[in-house]
Amino acid sequence: MNYLNKYINLVIKYISNKSVFTVILIFITYLVQAQISITYISETEKSPIVFAPVKWKIINSGKTLQCQTDINGTIKIDNEKSGLIAYFTYLGYELRTDTFANTGNYTVLVKTDLKYLPEAVVTDQYTAINPEKAIQKIIVIDEKKIKSMGAANLSDLLSNQINFKISQDNVLGSNLSLMGLGGQNVKLLIDGIPVIGRLGGNIDISQINLNDIERIEVIEGPLSVAYGTNALGGAINIITKKKHSKRINISSSFLYESAGKYNVDASIKLRKANGIYNFSVGRYYFDGWSSVNLERFQEWKPKEQYFARFHYLRKIKNFDTEYKSEYFNEKLTNKGVPRMPYYETAFDEYYFTNRFDNSITANTKFRHNRFLNLIFAYNTYSRIKNRYLFNRVNLDKTLVPEANEQDTTTFTNIVMRGTFSKSLKNAKLNYQTGYDINLEKGSGQRLKNEFEYINDIAFFSSFEYMPKKELQIKPAIRYAYNSAFKTIPIPSINLKYSFKNNLVIRTSYARGFRAPDLKELYMNFVDINHDITGNPKLKPEKSDNFQISVSKKIIKKENIFNPEISFYANNIKDRIFLSYLQNTNYTYMNIANFRSLWFNTNFAYRLKYISGNLGLSGSTISTGKNGLYSDGSFYEISSNTTYSEPKSSLNFSFFIKYNSVSYNFTTNENGETIKSEIPQFLWADFTMNKNFFNKNITAYLGVKNIFNIKTLSASANTGGSHSNGGNLQIGMGRIYFAKIEYNFAK
Repeated sequence: MNYLNKYINLVIKYISNKSVFTVILIFITYLVQAQISITYISETEKSPIVFAPVKWKIINSGKTLQCQTDINGTIKIDNEKSGLIAYFTYLGYELRTDTFANTGNYTVLVKTDLKYLPEAVVTDQYTAINPEKAIQKIIVIDEKKIKSMGAANLSDLLSNQINFKISQDNVLGSNLSLMGLGGQNVKLLIDGIPVIGRLGGNIDISQINLNDIERIEVIEGPLSVAYGTNALGGAINIITKKKHSKRINISSSFLYESAGKYNVDASIKLRKANGIYNFSVGRYYFDGWSSVNLERFQEWKPKEQYFARFHYLRKIKNFDTEYKSEYFNEKLTNKGVPRMPYYETAFDEYYFTNRFDNSITANTKFRHNRFLNLIFAYNTYSRIKNRYLFNRVNLDKTLVPEANEQDTTTFTNIVMRGTFSKSLKNAKLNYQTGYDINLEKGSGQRLKNEFEYINDIAFFSSFEYMPKKELQIKPAIRYAYNSAFKTIPIPSINLKYSFKNNLVIRTSYARGFRAPDLKELYMNFVDINHDITGNPKLKPEKSDNFQISVSKKIIKKENIFNPEISFYANNIKDRIFLSYLQNTNYTYMNIANFRSLWFNTNFAYRLKYISGNLGLSGSTISTGKNGLYSDGSFYEISSNTTYSEPKSSLNFSFFIKYNSVSYNFTTNENGETIKSEIPQFLWADFTMNKNFFNKNITAYLGVKNIFNIKTLSASANTGGSHSNGGNLQIGMGRIYFAKIEYNFAK
């Protein structure tokens, strides 16, 4: 104990010595200052660049490390008492290489990269990447174009997009086709998670609102290896807004259209130390429209929609985690024509749609650019139909007693997906392997057994091999177990060759596979407007797809030009069509062969004040049994131009698309392939917008459907389960719209 007391007294004596205490204080201060703090700020937006990768090299030791900036755009580096070199390489910004002394706090202003047009893409990629670097051709529709079109939903947006066709059903909504393939062959994703709720094989894309959307990524051609069934024709991935640099961001907008549409939405985003919170809500109202006055009945049905979305992002240890919840509700009203002889009663139908989607994603990055991505999603969809006899005298409504006039159909889908990837820039070999589990079940009177399910469990793998800097090769394969069908391995291979003069050649072969869904197999949908029965004997669709594209990027000072030409060849066996049987009865059938040849040219440009693109596509399609009994050729011309005047913050946009005569194929009661002809038409929109009050308020004015297109008379029944005398509903005539958008950021 005496020795311990002596030791303590000795320590106190030395600490009390002023010179020794000063030395200790200086040493501690030096250790604290042996850390460098660097904050990266966007020179344009004057806001921190969050979650940006920064690599640095310690000068004395040569050690190289990497991390991401935090929510303040800052990284703190233990520099081992040495100076360092920091490398900032973030998509959308110019490259920065800066040398720093061994102590201090630094702020770096980063300029926007003028050579960079679209944002990073993630669809079928190992990690976020510049689309110019991707081995596939990826089309990006950014937020600026979405807003300039005054588009409220996906149907509005894609109406002017080349290679897309939008068709309208009075009750089933807006359906799309991509490169001649219907919506049942196009995978629709939101943040990489499949959207469920197909009616007649298609998703009503007018129910996909564009509130708080960052961009939309489109890949044309089979993506069955990555996303399985329904991706035979391509994929549309809707990317919602997540990360933001401001601590508080509040926005709202109001849209009015002269056809009777009223949209309002609002969002609030908060960035705190424990994460990022995003919440958005909206209401869409349409009071219906008809080209002729039919008293109560309207060709375009009134509808009211409510939607909400919640995002929570947080870093938990080494994982970037995200929880997302979305809710959608729609009421569609179909009022009937008054009944003879006294016109005192009418049949009215009401359709209620509910979607509730929940997902959790987790991403992490290991050493040497290894990435792990995990997704779990639980999505539900329900559609309720009620039919009433409405008395126009006393205003009473009586539920129609027949069972087939009332219906509740529900679908649930569980998605579990995980990928492990290596993606190292300029590495000779990168790879990805993963699993994809989809468990879907449905219930309702319109399914033959009132309850059916399909389970699909798949494993897929691919690698990108770069034998030399200019050449990339990406073979891939998917193998799946499907509870309803025997499956086969699905391969694909993509090649990309980049020349030194910015000329790029991409080519690919992909095998496609689409299993019939629950409705095609087991549907029993019979009412006054529909008579559709499923076919449990359907076979899966199988396809072979070949693509080649040549593109070149030309940069002259601040002007950018991107000419491109592409060719596609698609051969589908056992393609499934909704086919006519007799009277008003339709069923799903395999048509033995469907072939299409497609070419597409596009010229994109970005000048000082003007940007846009001009596109031309054409195709020849043929279909039939035991041969090519019917064929047809058609083409499209599309152009969009935006003029921006920075001094006045005034922007003008003009969109125009010409659709030549096109064709649909169905079968008659004898199983013979018949062709119907759809007339040509020209669609054009014009919009203008201007910023006010330091860009806090943006006003939009415009006109849609300038040429006043309403209906087209087809030469025969065009394949819908109930057509209006051979007339196709294309538009609601010329529409004027106004939109006000408010943004506040702190």
